[in-house]
Amino acid sequence: MMIEYKEPLRILIIGLGTVGSSQAYLMRKLNHEVFGYDINPTVVNEIVTQKLETEVDITFICTPESVVEDVIQQLVNNGVKGLYVIKSTTPVGMCMELMKKFNTHICHNPEFLRERYALEDVVNPSRVVIGECCKKHGDLLEQLYKPLNKPIYRTDPTTSELIKLVSNVMRCLMISFWNYVYLLSQRVGANIEIIAEAADPGKVIGEWEGGKWGTRFFGKPYGGKCLPKDIKHLLNASRKYGINTALLEATEEINELVRSLNTGGSEVNG
Repeated sequence: MMIEYKEPLRILIIGLGTVGSSQAYLMRKLNHEVFGYDINPTVVNEIVTQKLETEVDITFICTPESVVEDVIQQLVNNGVKGLYVIKSTTPVGMCMELMKKFNTHICHNPEFLRERYALEDVVNPSRVVIGECCKKHGDLLEQLYKPLNKPIYRTDPTTSELIKLVSNVMRCLMISFWNYVYLLSQRVGANIEIIAEAADPGKVIGEWEGGKWGTRFFGKPYGGKCLPKDIKHLLNASRKYGINTALLEATEEINELVRSLNTGGSEVNG
């Protein structure tokens, strides 16, 4: 049975930059008692009481990743009770390593905020990801975020760390891909605005598998008559007009690697 809490929780936020201040804002809106601590006292505002409180239920760590381990060491040294939750982006496997090192329960709960719209995003997230150390604390965090009425994904901390990294790197890939298309369009005299509208991922991917194209074919290479042929066409055009082909070549290399490991022989046809 999932735990239920009846009283407002005592929440400590470590690091009051964009992420920490936003989390403090959300916790206050959910009627919890919020304390905050930052090494820079000028960032403290009316949202939190500046105090390293030790008798708390949850401590959210919202610092740069380079100091997360030091922060946890200080929390342990100062006897801060309750669950520790890392909101900072961390390297894959770090949360599990810190749990072993400090022999304490630590969850990973990544943020998905746009800096300019952080306060809007924190109260209206697209999803909530909980990398739980155990079911008890996963239940606690699920109950905490349940009033937001958003999809909640409960998983292990390492998967949670990867969700955060994959989410951002996907943006990197899309930005670089469309910048590549922009450069090629300039060289050949094509209209990038019309290309972007007609080949928008929302239209192209939305036509397949309910928008899940590419996230349903794990371990299968792309193949068939169209996809391999068309990436070759783009590669040839890029080379002809002097555009860097590294992104497309990497796409082919990954596909060939997957093909070599795909003992089932099936492939994804375009």
